Amino acid sequence: MPQVTGTHLPSPHPTPLNAHPLLHLSSLFLLPSLPPSHFAEFPMAVLVHGDNPAAPPEELRRLRRMISNRESARRSRARKKRHLEGLRFQLGRLRASNRELAERLAGLAHRSLLVRRDNDGLLAEASALSWQLSKLRRTAALIHRPAPPTPASPHYDLAWVASLMA
Repeated sequence: MPQVTGTHLPSPHPTPLNAHPLLHLSSLFLLPSLPPSHFAEFPMAVLVHGDNPAAPPEELRRLRRMISNRESARRSRARKKRHLEGLRFQLGRLRASNRELAERLAGLAHRSLLVRRDNDGLLAEASALSWQLSKLRRTAALIHRPAPPTPASPHYDLAWVASLMA
Protein backbone atom coordinates (compact mmCIF):
# COMPACT_ATOMS: atom_id res chain seq x y z
CA MET A 1 0.00 0.00 0.00
CA PRO A 2 1.39 3.43 -0.88
CA GLN A 3 2.31 5.74 1.96
CA VAL A 4 -0.04 8.62 2.77
CA THR A 5 1.61 12.04 2.65
CA GLY A 6 -0.05 15.36 3.23
CA THR A 7 -3.73 15.65 2.40
CA HIS A 8 -3.77 13.62 -0.83
CA LEU A 9 -4.73 9.98 -1.08
CA PRO A 10 -2.31 8.18 -3.35
CA SER A 11 -3.70 5.50 -5.59
CA PRO A 12 -2.55 3.74 -8.71
CA HIS A 13 -6.17 3.62 -9.98
CA PRO A 14 -8.61 6.55 -9.94
CA THR A 15 -11.73 5.72 -7.93
CA PRO A 16 -14.64 7.82 -6.69
CA LEU A 17 -13.02 7.90 -3.25
CA ASN A 18 -9.61 9.28 -4.21
CA ALA A 19 -10.99 11.83 -6.67
CA HIS A 20 -11.09 14.31 -3.75
CA PRO A 21 -8.03 15.39 -1.76
CA LEU A 22 -9.71 14.81 1.60
CA LEU A 23 -12.27 12.22 2.50
CA HIS A 24 -13.94 12.73 5.83
CA LEU A 25 -16.55 10.58 7.49
CA SER A 26 -19.22 13.16 6.66
CA SER A 27 -18.51 12.81 2.93
CA LEU A 28 -18.76 9.02 3.16
CA PHE A 29 -22.52 9.31 3.69
CA LEU A 30 -22.89 11.27 0.45
CA LEU A 31 -21.30 8.51 -1.64
CA PRO A 32 -23.38 5.86 -3.34
CA SER A 33 -23.29 2.41 -1.84
CA LEU A 34 -19.91 1.03 -2.88
CA PRO A 35 -18.53 -2.44 -2.39
CA PRO A 36 -15.83 -2.80 0.28
CA SER A 37 -13.21 -3.34 -2.46
CA HIS A 38 -13.37 0.43 -3.18
CA PHE A 39 -12.26 1.10 0.38
CA ALA A 40 -9.62 -1.63 0.59
CA GLU A 41 -6.72 0.41 -0.79
CA PHE A 42 -7.08 3.20 1.80
CA PRO A 43 -6.16 3.02 5.46
CA MET A 44 -9.31 3.28 7.56
CA ALA A 45 -7.77 6.06 9.61
CA VAL A 46 -7.45 8.21 6.49
CA LEU A 47 -11.10 7.61 5.70
CA VAL A 48 -12.15 8.62 9.19
CA HIS A 49 -9.78 11.46 10.04
CA GLY A 50 -8.41 12.65 6.71
CA ASP A 51 -4.64 12.76 7.10
CA ASN A 52 -4.54 11.68 10.77
CA PRO A 53 -3.63 7.96 10.71
CA ALA A 54 -3.65 7.79 14.51
CA ALA A 55 -7.41 7.26 14.77
CA PRO A 56 -8.70 5.32 17.76
CA PRO A 57 -9.44 1.62 17.08
CA GLU A 58 -13.07 2.16 18.10
CA GLU A 59 -13.47 4.64 15.22
CA LEU A 60 -11.93 2.14 12.81
CA ARG A 61 -14.21 -0.66 14.03
CA ARG A 62 -17.22 1.63 13.79
CA LEU A 63 -16.31 2.64 10.25
CA ARG A 64 -15.68 -0.98 9.21
CA ARG A 65 -19.01 -1.94 10.73
CA MET A 66 -20.75 0.92 8.94
CA ILE A 67 -19.22 -0.08 5.60
CA SER A 68 -20.06 -3.73 6.23
CA ASN A 69 -23.63 -2.80 7.17
CA ARG A 70 -24.00 -0.76 3.99
CA GLU A 71 -22.76 -3.63 1.86
CA SER A 72 -25.01 -6.06 3.73
CA ALA A 73 -28.00 -3.77 3.21
CA ARG A 74 -27.14 -3.48 -0.51
CA ARG A 75 -26.99 -7.28 -0.83
CA SER A 76 -30.24 -7.57 1.12
CA ARG A 77 -31.97 -5.09 -1.21
CA ALA A 78 -30.67 -7.00 -4.24
CA ARG A 79 -31.94 -10.30 -2.76
CA LYS A 80 -35.29 -8.71 -1.99
CA LYS A 81 -35.50 -7.32 -5.53
CA ARG A 82 -34.69 -10.74 -7.06
CA HIS A 83 -37.23 -12.41 -4.77
CA LEU A 84 -39.89 -9.84 -5.69
CA GLU A 85 -39.17 -10.30 -9.41
CA GLY A 86 -39.48 -14.06 -8.92
CA LEU A 87 -42.79 -13.63 -7.13
CA ARG A 88 -44.08 -11.36 -9.89
CA PHE A 89 -43.08 -13.91 -12.53
CA GLN A 90 -44.74 -16.68 -10.52
CA LEU A 91 -47.87 -14.51 -10.12
CA GLY A 92 -48.08 -14.04 -13.89
CA ARG A 93 -47.69 -17.78 -14.48
CA LEU A 94 -50.31 -18.63 -11.84
CA ARG A 95 -52.78 -16.08 -13.22
CA ALA A 96 -52.38 -17.51 -16.73
CA SER A 97 -52.82 -21.02 -15.37
CA ASN A 98 -55.89 -19.90 -13.41
CA ARG A 99 -57.44 -18.40 -16.56
CA GLU A 100 -56.77 -21.61 -18.48
CA LEU A 101 -58.28 -23.75 -15.72
CA ALA A 102 -61.32 -21.47 -15.45
CA GLU A 103 -61.90 -21.79 -19.21
CA ARG A 104 -61.56 -25.58 -19.00
CA LEU A 105 -63.98 -25.66 -16.06
CA ALA A 106 -66.54 -23.57 -17.95
CA GLY A 107 -66.24 -25.91 -20.95
CA LEU A 108 -66.63 -28.99 -18.77
CA ALA A 109 -69.62 -27.48 -16.96
CA HIS A 110 -71.30 -26.79 -20.31
CA ARG A 111 -70.52 -30.31 -21.50
CA SER A 112 -71.88 -31.74 -18.24
CA LEU A 113 -75.10 -29.77 -18.74
CA LEU A 114 -75.49 -31.22 -22.24
CA VAL A 115 -74.81 -34.77 -21.02
CA ARG A 116 -77.32 -34.39 -18.18
CA ARG A 117 -79.93 -33.08 -20.61
CA ASP A 118 -79.30 -36.09 -22.89
CA ASN A 119 -79.40 -38.41 -19.89
CA ASP A 120 -82.76 -36.97 -18.73
CA GLY A 121 -84.14 -37.48 -22.24
CA LEU A 122 -82.86 -41.07 -22.35
CA LEU A 123 -84.33 -41.82 -18.90
CA ALA A 124 -87.72 -40.47 -20.00
CA GLU A 125 -87.52 -42.54 -23.19
CA ALA A 126 -86.52 -45.66 -21.19
CA SER A 127 -89.46 -45.13 -18.83
CA ALA A 128 -91.89 -44.75 -21.75
CA LEU A 129 -90.47 -47.85 -23.44
CA SER A 130 -90.69 -49.82 -20.20
CA TRP A 131 -94.33 -48.84 -19.78
CA GLN A 132 -95.06 -49.84 -23.40
CA LEU A 133 -93.25 -53.14 -22.90
CA SER A 134 -95.30 -53.98 -19.81
CA LYS A 135 -98.47 -53.09 -21.77
CA LEU A 136 -97.37 -55.39 -24.61
CA ARG A 137 -96.57 -58.20 -22.18
CA ARG A 138 -100.02 -57.94 -20.61
CA THR A 139 -101.62 -57.94 -24.05
CA ALA A 140 -99.53 -60.94 -25.12
CA ALA A 141 -100.43 -62.75 -21.91
CA LEU A 142 -104.11 -62.17 -22.57
CA ILE A 143 -103.79 -63.38 -26.15
CA HIS A 144 -101.84 -66.55 -25.31
CA ARG A 145 -103.51 -67.52 -22.09
CA PRO A 146 -105.27 -70.84 -21.87
CA ALA A 147 -108.98 -71.01 -21.85
CA PRO A 148 -110.51 -70.62 -18.43
CA PRO A 149 -110.89 -73.93 -16.72
CA THR A 150 -114.22 -75.44 -16.26
CA PRO A 151 -115.66 -75.91 -12.81
CA ALA A 152 -115.17 -79.63 -13.28
CA SER A 153 -111.37 -79.18 -13.38
CA PRO A 154 -109.72 -80.06 -10.07
CA HIS A 155 -107.16 -77.22 -10.27
CA TYR A 156 -109.51 -74.55 -11.51
CA ASP A 157 -108.33 -71.54 -9.52
CA LEU A 158 -104.60 -72.32 -9.18
CA ALA A 159 -103.83 -73.31 -12.78
CA TRP A 160 -105.58 -70.34 -14.26
CA VAL A 161 -103.93 -67.86 -11.83
CA ALA A 162 -100.52 -69.43 -12.51
CA SER A 163 -101.01 -68.98 -16.26
CA LEU A 164 -101.73 -65.29 -15.76
CA MET A 165 -98.57 -64.81 -13.69
CA ALA A 166 -96.26 -66.44 -16.18
